[in-house]
Amino acid sequence: MATLNKIRSKAGMLVVIIGVALLAFIVGDFLNSGHTFYAMNQSKVAVVNGTNIGVEEFQERVKVRTDELQQMYAQRGMSLPEGYVSRINQEVYDQMVNEILLNEELDELGIVVSKEELADLLTGDNISPQVRQYFTNPQTGEFDRQGLLNFMQVILDPEAHGYNTPELLAQIEPQRQMWLRLEKQVKEDRAIQKFANLLNRALTPNKLDLENSFEEGKTSANIAYALQPYTSIADSTIAISDSELKAEYNRVKDFYKMPEHRLIKYIALNIVPSEADYAKAKEKVEMNKSIFATTDDVATFVANNSDEAYDDCFVAVSSMPEKMKKFAETAAVNESSPLEFENDTYTMYRLMDTKVAPDSIKVRLLSFQPRSTQIDSVLNVLNNGGSFAELSPKFNGNDEVWLTENMAPTVGRPFINKVFSEGGNGYFKAESLGGEHIVQILSRTAPVKKAKVAAYVVAVNPSTDTHTALYNQLSSYSAANNTAEKFSAAAKDAGYTVNSYDCSAEDYSLPGVNDARQAIRWAFNADKGEVSEIFTLDNSFVVAALDNIVKEGYAPLDQVKDMLSVQVRNDKKAEKIIADLKAKNINTLAGYAEAMKAQVDSAKFISFSTPSIAGVGYEPVLSALAPTAENGKLVGPVKGVRGVYVFTVTDKTVSQQPFDAQTEARKIQQNYNYLINSRLMEVLRDKADIKNTMIRFF
Repeated sequence: MATLNKIRSKAGMLVVIIGVALLAFIVGDFLNSGHTFYAMNQSKVAVVNGTNIGVEEFQERVKVRTDELQQMYAQRGMSLPEGYVSRINQEVYDQMVNEILLNEELDELGIVVSKEELADLLTGDNISPQVRQYFTNPQTGEFDRQGLLNFMQVILDPEAHGYNTPELLAQIEPQRQMWLRLEKQVKEDRAIQKFANLLNRALTPNKLDLENSFEEGKTSANIAYALQPYTSIADSTIAISDSELKAEYNRVKDFYKMPEHRLIKYIALNIVPSEADYAKAKEKVEMNKSIFATTDDVATFVANNSDEAYDDCFVAVSSMPEKMKKFAETAAVNESSPLEFENDTYTMYRLMDTKVAPDSIKVRLLSFQPRSTQIDSVLNVLNNGGSFAELSPKFNGNDEVWLTENMAPTVGRPFINKVFSEGGNGYFKAESLGGEHIVQILSRTAPVKKAKVAAYVVAVNPSTDTHTALYNQLSSYSAANNTAEKFSAAAKDAGYTVNSYDCSAEDYSLPGVNDARQAIRWAFNADKGEVSEIFTLDNSFVVAALDNIVKEGYAPLDQVKDMLSVQVRNDKKAEKIIADLKAKNINTLAGYAEAMKAQVDSAKFISFSTPSIAGVGYEPVLSALAPTAENGKLVGPVKGVRGVYVFTVTDKTVSQQPFDAQTEARKIQQNYNYLINSRLMEVLRDKADIKNTMIRFF
């Protein structure tokens, strides 16, 4: 009881202690959750009308697109261009933003693409153009419907078509992902088309629109004119006040609205070979050229000493690069060419062998997984009159494949050797890098001269010592001149050229540096006056200084002063020219031409609907006045884009075609359709709330 009373006597203190503990817990939880919220806020590439584009999701989409492009370039024997990643980032960003905006509109309008509609676009009677381009035979230009159906069967049920191990399933996974992306794209494009069609039908011209369109286009005028250009008056004679410039700026400043941007100065130091690098390369090739010309093991020599691999295959001489072709046409077997030096590269050829044979062979084939237990029985069926067409869907058939000998690195040397050594047109087995095949030769191109040519190629590249020396030199400079002001002031004495650039968050290149995204990203995360680390970009060392930070808004008057001055000055010149001409009371076109120190020219087929005039250019004043002016009557002087005009109509043609409402409606609707399709996303973006933070990460 005493204990209970003691606890009661301390109740107030306990309440305070518990309250403080609870407060600490709540505050701690708030701080932790606030930290989490901040981290979540920082891990977004963009927010579009409240919808987040997360960094991880964005990176995954970029990876998918990069893999897709790498495969596409690899199929053409090329690699993804250096610096292409920044472009892919921007492409994926635009695509993801567009998807969000479009889906919002489609959901609100209830626009959907049904399963039946999608199936028709993918495999039905109305195949989508995107699907067609993937399954069009490059030789014939014809859509391969059977190839599409075969592909679909494998993708939808790979195990039934021999892809029954993790390794084999992994081989077709990229194709499956490609198809899923293609299916998604086709569905989205169809939905967008429906959206555009809805807008097109909503914008229907009324009767007045149709009549105005007809009237604007039915009258065409030919004119004789004289022009006094604004350049006839020296700029120095026309004074412009600050108030006039400011008034013009306020009138047109919407044209100069700019996103947030950065003014940077940068030095781009090309990483090029030194004199020592050239001397070392020359010494190497001079020592090795006789070995290349005489060795019995050219493949090993080239593998160990040349910048280009030796492809031990016959190639049509006519398809070789020009210099190699010229050598192969006249050289004897085992003869070598003189060593040549061009574009910082030493090159020497050796003719290994020649023959006359078809350059290309067309085959059809069935494909099986390695060590297939079915291939022999299927081969037996075919050789005993079985139908290739019936077996093709089950065994991944392709009824038209063109092969050349230089495809060996892609499909395998044994496969190519087997095909090109076969003499008949029967079925035979051949193994490629992708599995086993039953092959039948369908045709051969005419025999041509073919040759094996080995190339000894040595490019002169900057050595490690050269890299280090150039880097250290630039590093010392940037360390000693570590503010934007010093960075520019000391450059000339140090032998550097400082470039300036005004970059936006969407830029990925600088003048002279194609892939400069790292430097631009640095600029948007740095403080004014800072000097960057050294970036290795586009075969250059680049160091930048942040000169200024300009927030989103209108370009300041000082920045656009020169452009505004041209317009204001031309307006004042026009006033002066018109006043001077009117004071002379001239009443003939020849008289105006003499006063203008000009000649009389002519222009034809001027109508209100064609503001750009042949031989004259964009002159709306002529397009507006000429069709309605009386024949032979002087018009002007009037202010134009290039100068002041005086003209007279020499001939006028009025179309005798009757008004046709349907024709005019089609013409106007085509213009509406073009505007909607070309500006739909621009309009949706303009009205959206988009916060782009991609520059923080990419």
